[in-house]
Amino acid sequence: MFDETGFPKQGKHSVGVARQYCGTLGKVRNCQVAMSLDLATEELSVPIDWEMYLPEIRTEDPERRRKARIPEETVFRMKPEIALAELDRAKGWGLGGEIALADAVYGDSVAFRQGLIERGHAYAVGVQGTTAV
Repeated sequence: MFDETGFPKQGKHSVGVARQYCGTLGKVRNCQVAMSLDLATEELSVPIDWEMYLPEIRTEDPERRRKARIPEETVFRMKPEIALAELDRAKGWGLGGEIALADAVYGDSVAFRQGLIERGHAYAVGVQGTTAV
């Protein structure tokens, strides 16, 4: 299961902080977003991988990068790209389920759905009503 958690922030200097949708608050606000890959059963869900989402504005500004100590090799990636990288890491650890679950943040991405198919995963993902599938 792919998910994300928003951490509301007052300032703008922490790594990854930007005005973006914060699920914790249910609206666009200043926050950090951490993306997780969870293994889930009917009874529980356990995160096995976390990665901070870095908005494009945070990766394009050299001064902000320096102050936040973001490594030079770190580039902007869309959330679905990060999710597939988390899945690849989990497979490398010998973990991973058969069915991938995600909301429309991921399900609207053709590349994400295709990436799941290429990795041999069935999926159940949300899509917006305007998304062609």
